[in-house]
Amino acid sequence: MGEKTKSVSINIGGNATGNVIIAGDKNRAALYSEQVALPPEVNINAELAALREVLSKLQSPDQLKIDNAMSEAEAELQKKEPDKDEVGKALERALDYSKKAGTFSQIIQNLQPHVIGAGRGLGRTGAF
Repeated sequence: MGEKTKSVSINIGGNATGNVIIAGDKNRAALYSEQVALPPEVNINAELAALREVLSKLQSPDQLKIDNAMSEAEAELQKKEPDKDEVGKALERALDYSKKAGTFSQIIQNLQPHVIGAGRGLGRTGAF
């Protein structure tokens, strides 16, 4: 005849982080862990201020639109619970207007670290 199976349950009453939990007979497991460093925290306000400074040097007919988009991003960050997507959208608009400026290619290297920093501060890993 067939084998009798028994019911096994596992009840975890708290946090099981860093543990290996196995149900069954004669099972084996191993846990290997490694400490990793978290990336440094980003001061999103400082990144926006640096972006604004670099973008202010553009000679763009859309400078007012760039300034308005940057102001919207900064205003959103001042809220008690800022919407990071709204900040990202405002930055995207500012950068889109900036790309149309004839002098954009001259400032791209100055923009890059701040765009990356702002993206990290907003939790974005790709392009805006």
